[in-house]
Amino acid sequence: MKAEINRRVELVQVLLYLAKEQETTVQYLENKIYSKSISDWFGSYKNHAAVKITKKLITEDYFFHIRPLKAILNLENILKEDSHKLNLWARETVSFAEESRLDDFFHTQESYYKGILAYVNSCDFDTWIAYIETYFKSKPDEFHLILCPIAGNYGFGISQGEKNIAYTVRCMPRYDETGRPDGKFDFFAMGIAHEYAHCFVNPIVERNKELLKKHMRFFEAHKNMLNSYNTDYAVINEYFVRAFQIRFMEENRILFPKFDISVEQERQRKIFIFIDNFVELLKQFEHSGVTFSEFYTKNIEKILNELEQM
Repeated sequence: MKAEINRRVELVQVLLYLAKEQETTVQYLENKIYSKSISDWFGSYKNHAAVKITKKLITEDYFFHIRPLKAILNLENILKEDSHKLNLWARETVSFAEESRLDDFFHTQESYYKGILAYVNSCDFDTWIAYIETYFKSKPDEFHLILCPIAGNYGFGISQGEKNIAYTVRCMPRYDETGRPDGKFDFFAMGIAHEYAHCFVNPIVERNKELLKKHMRFFEAHKNMLNSYNTDYAVINEYFVRAFQIRFMEENRILFPKFDISVEQERQRKIFIFIDNFVELLKQFEHSGVTFSEFYTKNIEKILNELEQM
């Protein structure tokens, strides 16, 4: 498979950029070349209705993280439904794209996009993706790996009709202290493993939220948890995908010989204090022969009980 740069993802990132709520939307503004290109092309449209609605949604309705991405990738369905709460946003977004000549902007950036894609498409995506899908014993109807110059990193699924479509959006390129792309494809691969794992883990964890209700002691033990993981199920999602990214790098060490897994484990322990226990739990899953759903529902309360006693 090949990575892509998606016109719609860039459209919604332009709206988020012009809304100037970056502390909430967390865009990667260190990419000064691309940020300046957006400002130069779209700056005169900062008061467009689409931008104003986007800003209001961010500040009043949690329109950040994967929500804008899901909305823009599901735009046709939102436009068809007059009663949808994002219908006006969708109509104004289409108007913004036309009035600001988004297609022309996309064309002017073509060489920049091609450079990014050439930079990463030498990666062995097929091997990485096959490993992840085999690990979770599941596969979506479609999978799209999207690169975005100023935003990421996200993994999520969208149901369109009878199709289950999975997306991973990775911010690329990342720049080092000299202003050059950092070229660390080990971290790039680990990030893909992390985000794609969300597509398999989140639906199962969130479908079984009641299993977490009796285990507040576990969650209260985390004194430095990141604000973005402000629900118990979000914390559990992160535990599993972070444990999985460690297993991904361990099991594929021949592909990433310079990657120091011990440094990564120590980094995770600072916030996810029981990460080692979840890595061991995944090792049990690997030998269980059952689906992740079956394994999770059978074992999650058991491990939380054990950790609460520590």
